[in-house]
Amino acid sequence: MEIESIRSLIVASPLGDLAACRGELAAIQCVRGLLDAREMRVAARLDELAGESPSVFPEDELAKVAKTSLKKATRVRSRRRAANDVPQLGDALADGSTTGERVDVVAAATAGLSPAEKARVAARGDELAQAAVSMPEAAFRRLVEHVVRQARADDGLAKLQRQQAATRLRWWTDDDGMLRLDGRFDPVTGVELTGRIRNQVEKLFHTVQPEGCPSDPLERQQFLQAHALLSLSEGRGGSGAPDVTVLFDGPSLLNGWHEGTIFDTGTGVLGLPIETVRRWACCGTVTPVVVGADGVRLLLGRETRLANRAQRRALRAAYRTCALCDTPFEFTEAHHVHWSTHGGPTDINNLLPLCRRHHVLAHEGGWDLVLHPDRTLEVRRPDGTVTIHGPPRAMAA
Repeated sequence: MEIESIRSLIVASPLGDLAACRGELAAIQCVRGLLDAREMRVAARLDELAGESPSVFPEDELAKVAKTSLKKATRVRSRRRAANDVPQLGDALADGSTTGERVDVVAAATAGLSPAEKARVAARGDELAQAAVSMPEAAFRRLVEHVVRQARADDGLAKLQRQQAATRLRWWTDDDGMLRLDGRFDPVTGVELTGRIRNQVEKLFHTVQPEGCPSDPLERQQFLQAHALLSLSEGRGGSGAPDVTVLFDGPSLLNGWHEGTIFDTGTGVLGLPIETVRRWACCGTVTPVVVGADGVRLLLGRETRLANRAQRRALRAAYRTCALCDTPFEFTEAHHVHWSTHGGPTDINNLLPLCRRHHVLAHEGGWDLVLHPDRTLEVRRPDGTVTIHGPPRAMAA
């Protein structure tokens, strides 16, 4: 690959008006797909070389040269497996029509399927490839989940049993003396475990943070999660069932998965058996947020300025991220659209999750936020610019 010629072509591309920028973004997307396809071919050749020489480790080669982790290197091989299982996806990737990320969705959803189940998924390859090119990400994920659910003969129970048998935990000591843990858990256990940790963080550290807590948002969250796990291992307030917020539609819970199913645990877990969700709902493990149904309004009036735990759970079920950017919900703060200092109530209909930067802009940056009844958000900036942000993706789905 002639790097300099490619670099010169990229740098030489003029960026003029809006149409030129849009064209450049489309070209970048196409090139990204071509590079993903080429990376898969390199991985395939590395596998061949590994068969000829035991000193060649494909994942290690991918990780070292790309300066990435072994986990990401392993993802390339999973991507190649999915492209082989559904050749139409590989073709779409090879001509730059889609990207490796779309193939990754299929790889994750089909992992652990039997050969017969994979064959049923592959039979809908044309549909999946067209959707990978044309559909928005959320819609594509829903279609893939639906296709895989139809391909499975047992609602995924056999796959879950295989995943449960593959549960592992190991630990070791780093060179600096720190103990490291590494675990693999089936999706049901994983959702329940992360639900316990998340709720313990909320319970212990919502208003008071322990000494030594980092200032960096990501480091702070990891620090608090570690301390929450320690408190759970010591039996401090974590003996009850995990409280997991799950967004779903009522017909799925009552009648099983269907083509328009909406299901989101906020953890990226796909394809859980419907019976697992029903069990969670029956024993009170989950906080259900049913799309399209009226729930109980969470009202605190003006007595409390801080959003309570239930309200933060309700916000998290809807938003997953900051209302104005992709910052994960765990790093956001509940903002009163009508400021509490101006008499605004601590009412779920008056709360938005905002990251620290956008929270500062809303208070000190002169940004005026208007939240409409359907949670469409209107932002008016000091320079007169007005932007409209649709309802959160979870609600809009």
